[in-house]
Amino acid sequence: MGNEKNINSRDKKSSKGEEKNYDFIRETIKNRPLDKKRLLYRIGALAGAGIIIGVTAALAFSVAAPRLVRKLDEGKQQAKIDIPQDDPSVTPTATPVPVAMPSEESAMEQAERAYQEALQISEEPRKAIVSVVGQKEKEDILDNTLLTSGKAMGIIILEDYRDYYILTQQTAVKKAENIQVTFQDGTIVNGAIKKSDSRTDLAVVTVHKRDVDKKTQEGVSVAVLGNSYSLIQGKTVIAIGSPSGYDDSVYFGTITSVSNKVAVTDTEYNLLITDILGSQQGSGVLLDTDGEVIGLIAQDYGDEKNESKTMVKALAVSQLKPLIETLSNGEAIQYLGVRGKDISENVSNSIDIPQGVYVKSVEDNSPAMEAGLQSGDVIQKIDGKESETMQQYSSQLQKCEGGQKVSLTVMRSKGAEGYAEMKIEAEVESR
Repeated sequence: MGNEKNINSRDKKSSKGEEKNYDFIRETIKNRPLDKKRLLYRIGALAGAGIIIGVTAALAFSVAAPRLVRKLDEGKQQAKIDIPQDDPSVTPTATPVPVAMPSEESAMEQAERAYQEALQISEEPRKAIVSVVGQKEKEDILDNTLLTSGKAMGIIILEDYRDYYILTQQTAVKKAENIQVTFQDGTIVNGAIKKSDSRTDLAVVTVHKRDVDKKTQEGVSVAVLGNSYSLIQGKTVIAIGSPSGYDDSVYFGTITSVSNKVAVTDTEYNLLITDILGSQQGSGVLLDTDGEVIGLIAQDYGDEKNESKTMVKALAVSQLKPLIETLSNGEAIQYLGVRGKDISENVSNSIDIPQGVYVKSVEDNSPAMEAGLQSGDVIQKIDGKESETMQQYSSQLQKCEGGQKVSLTVMRSKGAEGYAEMKIEAEVESR
């Protein structure tokens, strides 16, 4: 026991001794004094690196984004444009004319009120009106390059997720190297020809929506194509665009004739005549009292010998809808080269000519001429399908494809012997 006590006592002494002996190597950790200069340098370096990375990323995105958008646009399959057709068999009915009641308004006041109503009706359609300018270069006799331009009013008739579709005159944009479209608020963007038709002088120009700022888009309207088959004489119409040759003009008047026709190659259209005084250089559209487009102003048509050249005239829109659909889809126009006139049943019975499409002329070097079709022939069928009017003939022709051979059922005069049926094979040409 005594020994244990001694041992313990030694252990305690030894422990104390160890504590004393190791006291000198104990460490006290102190924080290094803050180096403000070094800290600021590190913060600056990190910030600089962040800025460099951010700028690089922004530049990369700015370069890649447009390409990405284009790739996405290209990857999307544009839906085929389908314009509803009007029924030509609908018989127009006259609207009862109200009996004029005595009014305290003067004639001037009545005219002013009527004009204000026309302005109100045309307010929304006018948002669809744009100016289209086609620019191209040509050289003068001294080989100096000159910039020339053509101008016409255009109207937005369609839109999809990517583009606005503008119907305008082909002469303004034909062979143009640059096309500029000006919206109602003055915004100018570049456009491109989708398809054009030299027969009617119509063209569809497209504008990418991505090139039109959001504010301008908010002020844009798409015109409604109405039904011109329902028009009658005396119907009130409104002319907008530049019917007088001056931009953003509004006129109103009445339709004086709906029976005139315009013959163009491989088809014909109704021509609406109004009592609105216009210009030979006028362009734009005719509206009905619902604000719908019922005619495309076409001042090139008319009788040179009378004053009708100065009256606003328009191609009836219902007959144009198939062509507008073709142009909007960028599809080919099928061509044979025939100018014809309808021979109705009544006309046939009265002048002893077979019912069908009377061939007035055949264009030189056309598929129709090469096939042997002649002036005076009467076309009745295309590939066995009835084509006894220019509208039927045109519709059947546009269903064909370029290079396709079609069989025309034709009645040809044999003089005193009357008419004899014959088959003519012709090859359709795409334009």
